[in-house]
Amino acid sequence: MSPIQAMDRSYAALKRMLCEGHFPPGHRLEANRLADDLGVSMTPVRDVLHRLVGERLVEASSGEGFHVPRLSEKALRDLYEWNAALLSIAARTTRRPLPDTGAPPLWGVPPGADRVAALFARLGAGAPNIEIAAAIAGASDRLHPYRVVEPQVLSPDEHELAELASSGAGQAQAIRRYHVRRMKVAAELIEARERASAARL
Repeated sequence: MSPIQAMDRSYAALKRMLCEGHFPPGHRLEANRLADDLGVSMTPVRDVLHRLVGERLVEASSGEGFHVPRLSEKALRDLYEWNAALLSIAARTTRRPLPDTGAPPLWGVPPGADRVAALFARLGAGAPNIEIAAAIAGASDRLHPYRVVEPQVLSPDEHELAELASSGAGQAQAIRRYHVRRMKVAAELIEARERASAARL
Protein backbone atom coordinates (compact mmCIF):
# COMPACT_ATOMS: atom_id res chain seq x y z
CA MET A 1 0.00 0.00 0.00
CA SER A 2 1.40 3.39 -1.02
CA PRO A 3 1.67 6.24 1.53
CA ILE A 4 -1.15 8.10 -0.22
CA GLN A 5 -3.37 5.01 -0.16
CA ALA A 6 -2.61 4.48 3.53
CA MET A 7 -3.45 8.12 4.25
CA ASP A 8 -6.72 8.02 2.27
CA ARG A 9 -7.79 4.72 3.81
CA SER A 10 -6.97 5.89 7.35
CA TYR A 11 -8.76 9.19 6.84
CA ALA A 12 -11.93 7.61 5.47
CA ALA A 13 -12.05 4.94 8.19
CA LEU A 14 -11.29 7.19 11.14
CA LYS A 15 -13.60 9.97 9.98
CA ARG A 16 -16.45 7.50 9.58
CA MET A 17 -15.86 6.10 13.08
CA LEU A 18 -15.91 9.61 14.54
CA CYS A 19 -19.05 10.61 12.63
CA GLU A 20 -20.86 7.46 13.72
CA GLY A 21 -19.97 8.12 17.36
CA HIS A 22 -17.73 5.08 17.66
CA PHE A 23 -15.68 6.78 20.41
CA PRO A 24 -17.23 8.54 23.43
CA PRO A 25 -16.67 12.27 23.96
CA GLY A 26 -13.35 12.91 25.68
CA HIS A 27 -11.91 9.56 24.52
CA ARG A 28 -8.17 9.71 23.92
CA LEU A 29 -7.20 8.75 20.38
CA GLU A 30 -3.87 6.92 20.55
CA ALA A 31 -2.12 6.91 17.18
CA ASN A 32 -0.32 3.60 17.75
CA ARG A 33 -3.49 1.77 18.73
CA LEU A 34 -5.44 3.24 15.82
CA ALA A 35 -2.62 2.31 13.46
CA ASP A 36 -2.82 -1.31 14.64
CA ASP A 37 -6.60 -1.33 14.26
CA LEU A 38 -6.40 0.12 10.75
CA GLY A 39 -3.46 -1.99 9.63
CA VAL A 40 -1.20 0.96 8.74
CA SER A 41 1.85 2.64 10.22
CA MET A 42 1.62 5.45 12.76
CA THR A 43 2.76 8.15 10.32
CA PRO A 44 -0.43 8.34 8.21
CA VAL A 45 -2.58 8.05 11.33
CA ARG A 46 -0.84 11.00 12.98
CA ASP A 47 -1.21 13.02 9.76
CA VAL A 48 -4.91 12.12 9.60
CA LEU A 49 -5.44 13.11 13.24
CA HIS A 50 -3.93 16.52 12.53
CA ARG A 51 -6.19 16.88 9.49
CA LEU A 52 -9.24 15.98 11.59
CA VAL A 53 -8.23 18.59 14.17
CA GLY A 54 -8.54 21.12 11.35
CA GLU A 55 -12.03 19.79 10.65
CA ARG A 56 -12.89 20.05 14.38
CA LEU A 57 -13.75 16.36 14.58
CA VAL A 58 -10.73 15.84 16.86
CA GLU A 59 -9.17 18.09 19.49
CA ALA A 60 -5.49 18.24 20.41
CA SER A 61 -3.96 19.60 23.58
CA SER A 62 -0.39 19.88 24.73
CA GLY A 63 0.61 16.92 26.86
CA GLU A 64 -2.70 15.11 26.40
CA GLY A 65 -2.55 14.23 22.72
CA PHE A 66 -5.63 13.80 20.57
CA HIS A 67 -9.12 13.20 21.86
CA VAL A 68 -12.77 13.25 20.78
CA PRO A 69 -14.40 16.66 21.40
CA ARG A 70 -16.83 16.88 24.31
CA LEU A 71 -19.59 19.34 23.46
CA SER A 72 -21.45 21.11 26.23
CA GLU A 73 -25.20 21.56 25.97
CA LYS A 74 -24.67 25.18 24.91
CA ALA A 75 -22.03 24.23 22.35
CA LEU A 76 -24.34 21.67 20.77
CA ARG A 77 -27.16 24.21 20.61
CA ASP A 78 -24.79 26.71 19.03
CA LEU A 79 -23.79 24.12 16.44
CA TYR A 80 -27.44 23.46 15.56
CA GLU A 81 -27.99 27.23 15.31
CA TRP A 82 -24.99 27.56 13.00
CA ASN A 83 -26.16 24.69 10.82
CA ALA A 84 -29.64 26.24 10.57
CA ALA A 85 -28.14 29.59 9.53
CA LEU A 86 -26.01 27.97 6.83
CA LEU A 87 -28.90 25.94 5.45
CA SER A 88 -31.15 29.01 5.45
CA ILE A 89 -28.60 30.90 3.36
CA ALA A 90 -28.28 27.94 1.01
CA ALA A 91 -32.06 27.61 0.65
CA ARG A 92 -32.45 31.33 0.02
CA THR A 93 -29.74 31.51 -2.66
CA THR A 94 -29.93 28.06 -4.23
CA ARG A 95 -30.08 27.48 -7.95
CA ARG A 96 -33.06 25.56 -9.28
CA PRO A 97 -33.07 22.80 -10.22
CA LEU A 98 -30.42 21.59 -7.78
CA PRO A 99 -27.19 20.61 -9.57
CA ASP A 100 -26.42 16.94 -10.15
CA THR A 101 -23.86 16.00 -7.51
CA GLY A 102 -23.42 12.45 -8.78
CA ALA A 103 -24.80 11.16 -5.47
CA PRO A 104 -27.54 8.50 -5.44
CA PRO A 105 -31.15 9.71 -5.35
CA LEU A 106 -31.97 11.08 -1.92
CA TRP A 107 -34.70 8.56 -1.14
CA GLY A 108 -32.30 5.77 -2.14
CA VAL A 109 -30.08 6.67 0.82
CA PRO A 110 -30.94 4.62 3.94
CA PRO A 111 -33.22 6.55 6.31
CA GLY A 112 -31.77 8.15 9.36
CA ALA A 113 -28.59 10.15 9.86
CA ASP A 114 -27.12 9.37 6.42
CA ARG A 115 -30.23 10.56 4.62
CA VAL A 116 -30.27 13.83 6.57
CA ALA A 117 -26.58 14.36 5.74
CA ALA A 118 -27.28 13.65 2.06
CA LEU A 119 -30.17 16.11 1.99
CA PHE A 120 -28.16 18.89 3.64
CA ALA A 121 -25.23 18.23 1.29
CA ARG A 122 -27.57 18.67 -1.69
CA LEU A 123 -28.89 21.92 -0.28
CA GLY A 124 -25.32 23.13 0.16
CA ALA A 125 -24.39 22.08 -3.38
CA GLY A 126 -27.20 24.26 -4.72
CA ALA A 127 -25.77 27.45 -3.17
CA PRO A 128 -23.79 29.61 -5.62
CA ASN A 129 -21.13 30.28 -2.96
CA ILE A 130 -18.94 27.19 -2.60
CA GLU A 131 -17.93 28.20 0.94
CA ILE A 132 -21.53 27.57 2.06
CA ALA A 133 -21.36 23.93 0.91
CA ALA A 134 -18.01 23.43 2.66
CA ALA A 135 -19.30 24.93 5.91
CA ILE A 136 -22.48 22.82 5.77
CA ALA A 137 -20.39 19.69 5.24
CA GLY A 138 -18.21 20.50 8.24
CA ALA A 139 -21.16 21.20 10.54
CA SER A 140 -22.92 18.09 9.27
CA ASP A 141 -19.94 15.87 10.11
CA ARG A 142 -19.81 17.27 13.66
CA LEU A 143 -23.56 16.79 14.17
CA HIS A 144 -23.65 13.28 12.73
CA PRO A 145 -22.98 11.40 16.02
CA TYR A 146 -26.02 13.15 17.52
CA ARG A 147 -28.17 12.34 14.49
CA VAL A 148 -27.27 8.68 14.91
CA VAL A 149 -28.83 8.60 18.41
CA GLU A 150 -31.87 10.77 17.63
CA PRO A 151 -34.26 7.77 17.55
CA GLN A 152 -33.49 7.26 21.26
CA VAL A 153 -34.64 10.80 22.07
CA LEU A 154 -37.06 12.05 19.41
CA SER A 155 -40.18 10.41 18.05
CA PRO A 156 -40.03 9.95 14.27
CA ASP A 157 -41.56 12.62 12.05
CA GLU A 158 -42.08 11.17 8.59
CA HIS A 159 -42.94 14.56 7.09
CA GLU A 160 -39.86 16.36 8.42
CA LEU A 161 -37.43 15.50 5.62
CA ALA A 162 -40.00 16.01 2.90
CA GLU A 163 -40.61 19.53 4.21
CA LEU A 164 -36.87 20.19 4.37
CA ALA A 165 -36.50 19.05 0.75
CA SER A 166 -39.31 21.30 -0.46
CA SER A 167 -38.70 24.74 -1.99
CA GLY A 168 -40.08 28.18 -1.22
CA ALA A 169 -41.07 29.86 2.03
CA GLY A 170 -42.11 26.58 3.65
CA GLN A 171 -38.54 25.27 3.40
CA ALA A 172 -37.11 28.10 5.52
CA GLN A 173 -39.70 27.39 8.20
CA ALA A 174 -38.97 23.66 8.03
CA ILE A 175 -35.24 24.29 8.49
CA ARG A 176 -35.93 26.36 11.59
CA ARG A 177 -38.40 23.84 13.06
CA TYR A 178 -36.00 20.94 12.47
CA HIS A 179 -33.18 22.62 14.37
CA VAL A 180 -35.25 24.12 17.20
CA ARG A 181 -36.71 20.67 17.87
CA ARG A 182 -33.21 19.32 18.43
CA MET A 183 -31.94 22.32 20.34
CA LYS A 184 -34.69 21.72 22.90
CA VAL A 185 -33.38 18.21 23.63
CA ALA A 186 -29.64 18.95 23.37
CA ALA A 187 -28.96 17.58 26.86
CA GLU A 188 -30.76 14.31 26.10
CA LEU A 189 -28.91 13.94 22.79
CA ILE A 190 -25.57 14.39 24.54
CA GLU A 191 -26.47 11.72 27.10
CA ALA A 192 -27.68 9.31 24.40
CA ARG A 193 -24.52 9.85 22.36
CA GLU A 194 -22.31 9.13 25.39
CA ARG A 195 -24.26 5.97 26.28
CA ALA A 196 -24.16 4.64 22.72
CA SER A 197 -20.44 5.19 22.21
CA ALA A 198 -19.52 3.90 25.68
CA ALA A 199 -21.42 0.70 24.91
CA ARG A 200 -19.21 0.11 21.86
CA LEU A 201 -15.94 0.11 23.79
